Amino acid sequence: MAQHWYGAPVASSGVHVRHDRVFPAKNHIVVVNDNGEVWAHPVSPGSVGGAFQLPGPAVAVHGVPPKFVILDKNHSRILVINAAGEVWAHDLDFNSRYTGPAYHVQGPAVGLAAHDLQVYGTKHGLAVRNANGEVWVHHYVNRNAYGGAARMNSPPVASSGTPARYVFKSHRRFIVVNTAGEVWAHQRTAPWAYGGNFGGAYKASHELVAVGGVPAKAVIPWKQYILVINQAGEVWAHTLH
Repeated sequence: MAQHWYGAPVASSGVHVRHDRVFPAKNHIVVVNDNGEVWAHPVSPGSVGGAFQLPGPAVAVHGVPPKFVILDKNHSRILVINAAGEVWAHDLDFNSRYTGPAYHVQGPAVGLAAHDLQVYGTKHGLAVRNANGEVWVHHYVNRNAYGGAARMNSPPVASSGTPARYVFKSHRRFIVVNTAGEVWAHQRTAPWAYGGNFGGAYKASHELVAVGGVPAKAVIPWKQYILVINQAGEVWAHTLH
């Protein structure tokens, strides 16, 4: 059964927030609104703290239009992949509370194919999932550069069966929540540095996620939980196994 985490509402008032601009950080929920402002809520199991802003340059509102906006929590930064496939980063500092200016992360174009659906930040690079269920990885050369894409030798992710509604990369696995609310996972079988291959899908929760009650605003993974943030800004947690 989902557990209500009490505290401040998330992304329910003020400037509009898109469903894919709510991110899980190590100890925060991060929100990027349509003005490019970055806000964060401290979070711990059972409770959500009040929002504070990380002031700085606007994120993903100027220049070449963004195609993907993701949180690279391993390096505490937001990555903006634009329509030209360029990757730009904004460092985040939760202690001093600021968002840094954009800088270019050098490398070949990312996520430009018409069937590329999502980009994920990993400890060792950028992973691109396409409509065929293939996952391609651009490994970091260093913090400011990455190389060409290499395909992971893994079963397809979220390309068959009941259509997927949400697909996350969460630590050592991909998590798929389908339109029936079922939760499936692909466990990593090799480290990202050595290809990051994943195994076949298995059921990761006995609960249905985001299929009743107040409609979901955003659904994100956080540690061993899936967090459903509804239109009222309430946070409900489902435990994964």
